[in-house]
Amino acid sequence: MKKILVVGMSRTVAGVGAVILNVVSNLDRTKYEPVVLMTYESESRKTLEQMHVRIEKVTPFGESRRRYRRDVEKVFQKEHFDYVWINNTSKVNVDIFKIAKKYGAVTIAHSHGESVEGPLYKRIAFRLIELFTTPVFYRNLDIAMACSESSANYFYSKKYRKTHRVYVMPNSIDVQKFVFDKEARESVRQEFCWSGQDTGMIFVGRLTQVKNPVLLLKAMRRLPDRYKLLFVGSGELQEDLEQKTREYGLKERVTFAGSRRDVGRLLSGADLFLLPSFHEGLPVSALEAQTNGLPCILSDTVTRECMLLPSCRMAACDREDAWAETIAAVSPQERLLREEVPTEVKGADNAEYVAKFVKILEQYAK
Repeated sequence: MKKILVVGMSRTVAGVGAVILNVVSNLDRTKYEPVVLMTYESESRKTLEQMHVRIEKVTPFGESRRRYRRDVEKVFQKEHFDYVWINNTSKVNVDIFKIAKKYGAVTIAHSHGESVEGPLYKRIAFRLIELFTTPVFYRNLDIAMACSESSANYFYSKKYRKTHRVYVMPNSIDVQKFVFDKEARESVRQEFCWSGQDTGMIFVGRLTQVKNPVLLLKAMRRLPDRYKLLFVGSGELQEDLEQKTREYGLKERVTFAGSRRDVGRLLSGADLFLLPSFHEGLPVSALEAQTNGLPCILSDTVTRECMLLPSCRMAACDREDAWAETIAAVSPQERLLREEVPTEVKGADNAEYVAKFVKILEQYAK
């Protein structure tokens, strides 16, 4: 049996965390044993434990590089890993690559974004650090993956892409979990007091700067009262967003549901999905929404590779007026209310993704 050490589990079940869970849950456990290297606590821990996936807890790299290296070394000294699958958006932490190669593992870098998240000073600092770490990164890299062409172009140098293959792996989901459900639609609309005349809009993701959720509140001020907005997710901006909701007089029209495990059910109750991010790799949440038959409005900075349904639209990520106009232009008839996976989305299923993932690994097996 081959062992895969999984690195980069996010704190939430959305985004990268969802991609990792999708792969881990669909691996043939008679051939592959996944082990998750966890730095910060994650909402995914309970799910991983229910799947009997072992978790190795180590000191976060950003907290103490010395203790991080010590803890990771101990993990590798206990057992051999055939592959180390590292999910990231920067090349700052090259220690995990060096340690993995030291112990004879095949290293996999998997880019999930198009920029380093966080304030400007952090992005500048990371860029400066990468001037020194990037050569080390490439010397210790075996397999290069990215969630989209745009993410591949961002993360891997033009020189590297000319001489090495980068496997583009568009994110996938368990489509059956997100198929429209008529009964769920009725119960969700009752839960959030949406009438038949209301247009229920939903945002799913972390409430952080890169996701740009405040733009939706600004756009809401330009829309009639029948437009209601549901935020699903948590993050450092939640308190600020709740304050702005009160300041804008939107308290009766905006709801913060927090992190939820019934996203598929919540999507069924909505009429429109919104994602105003400043940048994304290939957003899993948009695939989930389209599987449910929802029209989507995405930021114009998001890759078009995730636009599967003809009802998808784009709007400028810095223009609240454009978002309000685009939202108002969506017809209720564009919302698909069929309890089946839309034809355009069937290619985004986990089974195909994991089969491709495993096939790549087998090519590099030692």
